[in-house]
Parts: sequence; structure tokens; C-alpha cells
Amino acid sequence: MYRENFWYRIAEDLTIGVMGGYVMARLTLSTFDNYVSPMLSGEIINIIPIVLGIMMWTQLTKDYRWLARTPLSFITGIGAAIAMKGAIYGNILVPIASMATPPTGSMIDHIVAAIATITTVAFFFFTIKPVGPLKYVSKTGRVLMMIGFGSVAGSSVLSNTTFLYDRAQWFVNTPYAWIPLVLATAIVVIDSIRKKA
Repeated sequence: MYRENFWYRIAEDLTIGVMGGYVMARLTLSTFDNYVSPMLSGEIINIIPIVLGIMMWTQLTKDYRWLARTPLSFITGIGAAIAMKGAIYGNILVPIASMATPPTGSMIDHIVAAIATITTVAFFFFTIKPVGPLKYVSKTGRVLMMIGFGSVAGSSVLSNTTFLYDRAQWFVNTPYAWIPLVLATAIVVIDSIRKKA
């Protein structure tokens, strides 16, 4: 938390190393459980993901790096398809369906949602220049987006504050939790004295 220092680099390297080792171990176990074991049991179709996974490792060589393009194209295509399906469903179909269906709760909520959707779409409508009434509709969409982004930022600040409160409560309630605080304070003081010298 205090500049980049020797202890920070040790903690960072340990975190990345432990995380990388853990992910590698979990992926290896998952590969053996889901693909290698069934293939050895007679499900020959599992040879396809195994071969694609081995082809991914060719990125580490200069001569055979081109072989990794095939599994990467599968990953990219499948990822794009999943993202597009989720984006179309969540960002287009759900708002349209919620506007088209009769409101189950408050009528005011339904009207506000409809106005926010229409004006926000109008703000991103670049085919014609917003003049006249369309100009005010577009500005309303911009204001509603700013309100939405502000509420997201506010909830993010609130969750971070809750996390800070939780950590402070842990330090107060845990015996000997003050030791890392004293050590961290000593490191900051020693580092600031060294910087002045």
C-alpha cells in the first residue's frame, strides 16, 4: 500500500506465484478428470480438446507457434458468440420485453424505465442530427445515463467502504492483529527517512 518497495515486490511475487501454481494445478486436475480419464475409458471424442490444448502450448516455441492459432480461433469464436448472446439478450431483449409487458409493480417505475430506455437509445442515434424536440430527448437520455452511472459509482464506493469497515473491525476484534500495523508503520517511517536522506 505504500509505494513500491522490497516487501511489496516479495508479496506481489508470492501472490502471483501461488495463484499461478494453484490455477495450473486445478486446470491439470480438471483436464485429467474431464477429458483424459473419459478418453482412456473409451470416449475417443475427448481427443479433440486434448489435441487443441496441446496445440496451445506450441506458443512457447518459435517454429511451431502458428499451430496455436487454431485453438485460439475456437476460443475467440466461442467467446464472441457467448458474449453476443448475453449482450443481445440482456441489453436489448430484456429491456424491450420489460417495456412491452404490463407493469406488475408501480406504474411510475414502468413509465420511468420506458422513458429512460427510449431517451438513452435516442442519445446514441447518430443517423440524423438532434435538432428540435429530438435535441431535448437526447439531452434527457444523457442526464438519465449520468444518474445511472452515478448510482453505480456510489454503490461501488459504498461496497468499498463496507470492505474497509470490515477490515478495521477485524483488526479491532482479532488478538495480535496490531503487529502487521506496527510493522507497516515502521516500514513507512524508515522509507520516508531514507528518502529525505
